[in-house]
Amino acid sequence: MKKIVAGMLAAVMSCALLVGCGDSKYVGKYTAEMMGVKATLELKDDHKAKFDGEGGAKWEVDGDKIVLSDEDGKDDKTMEFKITDDGDLELSESGITMTFEKED
Repeated sequence: MKKIVAGMLAAVMSCALLVGCGDSKYVGKYTAEMMGVKATLELKDDHKAKFDGEGGAKWEVDGDKIVLSDEDGKDDKTMEFKITDDGDLELSESGITMTFEKED
């Protein structure tokens, strides 16, 4: 009986690890430039993010978007980056779109 329970527990834990790995393809540093102004976005393994070098944000995948929100939950503002077919991230604000390309 113990072997069955241990086997089931190992299977469940393996599935949980695999589900969590799906977001890892987005981890990395992204840069954008528009009219001479550079912007950076860094997505980390622990789902923390830095936008233009400032920390305090967390990120999650929501369908075809990456959503940045306040890590502490004190600020209800979010930023949504659309994931393109090329794997780039697009931030649109007031009709202007910046494309963030992943660095190698």
